[in-house]
Amino acid sequence: MRRYIAILVLVCLLIPLSACKNSSRNEIRVNKNIILQRGFNISSDSTELNTSAKGTVFIKEVEGNPEEVQIVASIEIDTNDRSGVTFYIAKDWSISNITSSYPENESQRIPADYIDIWTTSDPEPEWSNRIEIGRDRNYVPTIGGTGTIVIDLILDKEVATKPETFNIMVAVGSDEKEGVKIIETDNTQISIPLTND
Repeated sequence: MRRYIAILVLVCLLIPLSACKNSSRNEIRVNKNIILQRGFNISSDSTELNTSAKGTVFIKEVEGNPEEVQIVASIEIDTNDRSGVTFYIAKDWSISNITSSYPENESQRIPADYIDIWTTSDPEPEWSNRIEIGRDRNYVPTIGGTGTIVIDLILDKEVATKPETFNIMVAVGSDEKEGVKIIETDNTQISIPLTND
């Protein structure tokens, strides 16, 4: 009987120890390399449309410096909206990847067909890139719908002076007043300091 109790005690001691050993090997880090984050929420309140973008900007460090950004946003575009959702990216940052599910639940639609990326040739722009989702350049309403957008950015390697802030602008909505078609009726700017000064 003592032998069985000794084996049982030994097993009870070894199980927690082996669990600790496995958890350290498979340790998962939450928000790895993320040093700052900022949320945003914009909707086409100035119009009768229901277009919106709500998300978070994550600033990631590489070798101790803020050199990567990830923007994750849930978007909704009204079926009568001609403008959709637009992200303006500040100079000194390049787009490395875009992942999109817009328009969700539309199996016959290809998300890449609903995204346009524009880059300026201006040597000193405020915004170097513009990402348009669900915009029709013929001023015709698109299909509308919902989706999730993930935009990955990296700091340009040629930048002589690293920026002190990261800036984006998110714009939504469209309207028509006295025969004039208006795009991006509502917008918000997000500015995140990158230095501790």
